[in-house]
Amino acid sequence: MPIGTFLKSKRQNAHLTQQEAAELLGYDKPQFLSNIERGKRTPPCDLLKRMCSLYHVDENEMLEQYIETRKRRATLSAIKIWDKAGDQK
Repeated sequence: MPIGTFLKSKRQNAHLTQQEAAELLGYDKPQFLSNIERGKRTPPCDLLKRMCSLYHVDENEMLEQYIETRKRRATLSAIKIWDKAGDQK
């Protein structure tokens, strides 16, 4: 599951709107969280740690989601590089 989907689910389980969560996390507007939940932006680790408390998520569960997201992105990046190398003759 993409981390944005995971975070949206956990936020909703905590009965928070994006606006409420954004304010509690120190943001004026919910756009930053919206971009994360839609996969447009990668959340910084310090934010993920704060979300653990706010969303009632175990840090190990959050870390696992973060690692899986990073692995997926690294894999996609490596495949792109690999494919480009095959095109160069």
